[in-house]
Amino acid sequence: MSLNSFFQFFVPKETKFYPLYQQQAAYIDKAATLLRQMLLETDLDQLEALRKDIKVCETEGDKVLRDFYSQLFATVLTPFDRDDVHELAEMMDTFLDRIDDSANIILTRRFLAVDEDLTTMADNIMFAAENLSTIIADMPNMLDNRKEINRLCQEIKTLENESDVLYGSYISKLFNNGYTLTEIIKRKDLVQVLENTTNSVKYISDKIRSIISKL
Repeated sequence: MSLNSFFQFFVPKETKFYPLYQQQAAYIDKAATLLRQMLLETDLDQLEALRKDIKVCETEGDKVLRDFYSQLFATVLTPFDRDDVHELAEMMDTFLDRIDDSANIILTRRFLAVDEDLTTMADNIMFAAENLSTIIADMPNMLDNRKEINRLCQEIKTLENESDVLYGSYISKLFNNGYTLTEIIKRKDLVQVLENTTNSVKYISDKIRSIISKL
């Protein structure tokens, strides 16, 4: 180890990234809750209003990501590995984008009644977002909180596994419920985007576990 690397262990690392992660997590949490409401809403005006609110969250999340890059380029010592700092922010942004994609599918396909399996998948996205928000709040003290963070990451993985099962069974049932071809395509689009959304938060939990394992 070089002398410079040795002394870096004693230099305080920047903590300014944590508030940005927390802002991202707050927008994700709000958007996931709104998405769940969209799947229950039957009034088209309210549906459009909820979709606009989710778009606001996604747009604000993009602004946070831009701020994140500005801070990253100006920082010498990050709180953990530089590549991990960047990848975690990108993954969180992707999760928010997937929620926005789901909202767009719900609105444009004009779903006024959805199956219980789909609402359960939306529940899983909302619960995973809540867990993620708690994890991010604990990150400034991740060494002390690693056991709890790992537990919450495992809960996210469990939710993702449940959605995987729901996705598989839903696809198999689509062709046995007497739906028209148009309705099958619409529902296939929705279940696929919900599955992609759940996968994206599972990748975040995997990344966080990887980060903690290096500390």
